[in-house]
Amino acid sequence: MKLVLGILSSQDANQVTEALVAADFRATRINTAGGFLRRGNATLLVGVSEDQVQDVIGIFKANAGSGSDVNADEGTGVVFVLPALSVARP
Repeated sequence: MKLVLGILSSQDANQVTEALVAADFRATRINTAGGFLRRGNATLLVGVSEDQVQDVIGIFKANAGSGSDVNADEGTGVVFVLPALSVARP
């Protein structure tokens, strides 16, 4: 199992979330604010199997980057892929 954690602008997070759900992935969204201008951000958490990681990253890349950021040249988000443990109940 892997945890794909993406930090995006709020606008981009809406598009990415819709695309993830359309592709049958489930995501948890946490709204945040930060940075110099205190702009709205969102953190998306997506738990997937290792063979689905590239599909999820592709969805992030295809749907983020609306160009609404002041410094769009610097990118509009970041994605981390972390190991995750699947805990089964006895």
